[in-house]
Amino acid sequence: MSGGDEDVLPLPSLMEAWRPPSGGKRTLKGATLRIRGGRSSAGGDGSAMLTPAQARAKLERIVRKAPEVMVKISGKQRGPAHLSEHFGYISRHGKLEVRSSEGEIITDEKRLKAIASDWAMLDDAMNPTGRDRPTSMSMVLSMPGGTTDAATIHDAVQAFARVEFEGQFAYMVALHTDTDHPHVHLTVATQGEDGTRFNPRKADLHHWRESFAHELRERGVAAEATPRRARGHVQKRIRSSARHLDARTDGLGAGEGKGLDIHRLTEERAETFANAAEPERRAEDVAALGRQKFIRATYAQAAAALAATGKEEDLALAQDVTSFVAAMPPAVSRRLARAREIMMAQRAAGQGERTPEMGSKAADKPDREPHKPRDRER
Repeated sequence: MSGGDEDVLPLPSLMEAWRPPSGGKRTLKGATLRIRGGRSSAGGDGSAMLTPAQARAKLERIVRKAPEVMVKISGKQRGPAHLSEHFGYISRHGKLEVRSSEGEIITDEKRLKAIASDWAMLDDAMNPTGRDRPTSMSMVLSMPGGTTDAATIHDAVQAFARVEFEGQFAYMVALHTDTDHPHVHLTVATQGEDGTRFNPRKADLHHWRESFAHELRERGVAAEATPRRARGHVQKRIRSSARHLDARTDGLGAGEGKGLDIHRLTEERAETFANAAEPERRAEDVAALGRQKFIRATYAQAAAALAATGKEEDLALAQDVTSFVAAMPPAVSRRLARAREIMMAQRAAGQGERTPEMGSKAADKPDREPHKPRDRER
């Protein structure tokens, strides 16, 4: 889109739809020369403002389902021994190169142990109260399997780390290619030489996703970093820690680890909802439905604005936006989705009506045993 047509898209509503998730203001500074800063119409969360051309490019990537980058905090290390052990893990005990924030390429385990001691010594020196706190924080950055080659990811992460942390926090970078898809381990010292603590908030994590996606796009990779709700997803992602917890408790006996099983907990809550005389409507369920309605309306507005220009490229994008909205998942939580399955199974088995008439009819036919609903496949 060019010329006077650049303002076709409904920027205010799109900016609100793409607004970063709430969770505190950013506490770390970085990428100020790379990603345009600004204030959103919602009032001061510091999210990046986009030009019409940038908004169109982002809209194209979203509706055409460009791969979403992954940036997650994977752990914290406390003290030199724990940090040295972590460095041993990311270096595969000297078999893989680890790059420092100073540009040093390291494979010697003794050198890694010395750096771990240096980081811990700086942390101790700037911790006069002796309070227990992490010496470093580890992160993992990656792309969905098969979408990006390892060298490009590695290069993008190094550029990302330079922009975000250089001159403020020491860090180490290691590429792993021995899993289903390449990923990079980034370990950051939590104590800056200027006294600043590395203590990221949710807003920082979202900013890092955007910054990492930017670096990948600079290297020719179509990458995006949008909140799940901006793609119409209502169900929260199950964290990897919860998946690991489920895996560890899956083989336990009756009653053991039951409180830790996410799927079992969802099943119990769904059964409670499905069998309740007056099912509870949680405030978060209503809010999720409202959010998705807004998201759908925003994309529909953008599609209408694009189609109204009559231009071939705008009509094509409008069609992609419409298809994207049509393919959005239902605006229900896992609990409600499973409850719906249970209720449909009960109706199919002749148990669905909760009226007195249904009860009397069932009493007239005692020899007819209702079918039990099938258990959900695990």
